[in-house]
Amino acid sequence: MKTLLYFVFLSLFTFESIAQTQRLVLVEEFTNASCGPCALSNPAFNALMTANATKVVAIRNHTSFPGYDPFYAQNTVQNQSRTIYYQVTNVPTARMDGAGVFLSDVNQTSIDAAYAVAPIYSIKINYHISNDNDSLYATATVKALSFNTGTLKAHIVVVEKMISLTTPPGSNGETDFPMVMKKMLPSEAGTSLPGTMFPGDSVVINVGWLLANVFNINQLAVVCFVQDNLNKNVKQAAYAPTPFSGPPPTPPTIALNTLTNTMCGSTGAININVSGGTTPYSYIWSNNATSEDISGLETGTYSVTVIGGTATSVATYTIQQVLSQPTIDSMSAKTSCSIKMNWTVVNGAATYKVRYKTTSSSTWNTEIIAGNINNYVFNGLASGTTYNFEVAACCLNGYNSGFVGTTDFTNECKMITSSSVTINSSTSATVSWVAPCYSIGYRIIYKMTSSSVWSSAFIWGTTQFTITNLLPNTSYEYRLRNRCGDPPNVTGWTSAISFTTPAMRIEDENTIVNSTNTSMLVYPNPTSDLFNLSGSFNENNVEAQIKIVNTLGQIVFQSIITLDKGTYDLPISLPSTISDGLYYVNVFSNNEKQESQLLIQR
Repeated sequence: MKTLLYFVFLSLFTFESIAQTQRLVLVEEFTNASCGPCALSNPAFNALMTANATKVVAIRNHTSFPGYDPFYAQNTVQNQSRTIYYQVTNVPTARMDGAGVFLSDVNQTSIDAAYAVAPIYSIKINYHISNDNDSLYATATVKALSFNTGTLKAHIVVVEKMISLTTPPGSNGETDFPMVMKKMLPSEAGTSLPGTMFPGDSVVINVGWLLANVFNINQLAVVCFVQDNLNKNVKQAAYAPTPFSGPPPTPPTIALNTLTNTMCGSTGAININVSGGTTPYSYIWSNNATSEDISGLETGTYSVTVIGGTATSVATYTIQQVLSQPTIDSMSAKTSCSIKMNWTVVNGAATYKVRYKTTSSSTWNTEIIAGNINNYVFNGLASGTTYNFEVAACCLNGYNSGFVGTTDFTNECKMITSSSVTINSSTSATVSWVAPCYSIGYRIIYKMTSSSVWSSAFIWGTTQFTITNLLPNTSYEYRLRNRCGDPPNVTGWTSAISFTTPAMRIEDENTIVNSTNTSMLVYPNPTSDLFNLSGSFNENNVEAQIKIVNTLGQIVFQSIITLDKGTYDLPISLPSTISDGLYYVNVFSNNEKQESQLLIQR
């Protein structure tokens, strides 16, 4: 089936001679299949029309009132348009050459009077039905016989000469309906004629209609009339009761000249060449264009019907979306967690989208709209990992060129390059560092500078670690390394970084403060359970306290002894309940106080 609904072509010519043409009167009756008075008056009215068939052509417009009418329902818009145009409020009624109020205004006397008026236009109308019986094509030639001005419209109307039904479709009992208006072409608005036409000026109008709601194709006929919209006066009418019966017309030949596919929008175009048949040609495209060539096209199928006289040809063309794929120029700015993809700009592209996945995965990440740029930085990648990266050019309507891709890999896990130490106390220090990209964890090792034994810890979710239970006034060193990905992908260790804790003393029995008082010797140190205190006192026969305190200021051992003036060397046996770690040993009396550090290692 054709996609044709209707079309119109208008051209103006000037002829040297003028042909005289007899006047034909137009009568438009308004009726309804459920109108009782219509059923009573129509027989006589129809007889009047038949008796004046050489003088009058009649068109029946069906109204929406007073009741149901199938012919109105089949063409509601155009029936309603003519009803409003003539301000019809009651049926039956009629207008002859655009004038009148009552059905009785159309009578033999008024017909004869109108018929006697000298015509100022001649109209030649013919039509044919397509070979597949689905379309009607009509050509009307309107020629001025004398000078005329006005707001003129040419109307071409397809009628069905007689519709005979076995059962009344409405409530008034009528079953025969003559000259039923089926379609006004190209629309109910008609075709505008030049405001001024001189004798011999001629307008050719070609129209077409994809048939619909036709009861009997053999009963179709075509009426053409010229009407002045200012006063509704009909200047002339013509009637083609049967299709054109001459030799089959030669259809025009359609050849494609150029077809330009669209690129991101409405940039397609179709250029055709037409030859043969009868000129001038008229054109109707499926997008309602009426020019020979069309442009500004989106994707889709477009058909054109070319009319030459009463012959037609149809051609169909398809506009496709065309958008080139980008070319990936390079991968740059590579780190252990990011990489930059660069591509060439695609002419016509509105934006670009990118995606990526690990080469071992079958699932792409969610596509990312990169914007109208020619590069994109992929972040949050795993270090030392090979990825597939792709980019596609896109139109605003969602069409894209398809992805084009490359494979590349991120750098290995990056070492920590910056760290610092904050001394919290004589026994505590906090190490902080700057996180390299895509780190999921860290490891720290630390030890006394003089020792060969490292302590270690794993750190997750933070970039600092506090080392406790350090010895005061002692040199330490630490090293860090970064952990990326899972399974583990770790860097090498940083170089050793040193720091020194300050010395400490006990101000009273519970408070630890800095001090350089080391007049008392503790040996062996470190010890496991037995050590000696060696020192001297200036007092004689003095009761002294010995206290061992941990780094939290808690007393874990105490004893009271009597010391004489001079040196002393006392063995101390440690309880088994004391755990490994750093402790402070204090010996003091009322006037003197001595202290030292003790490391317990069992």
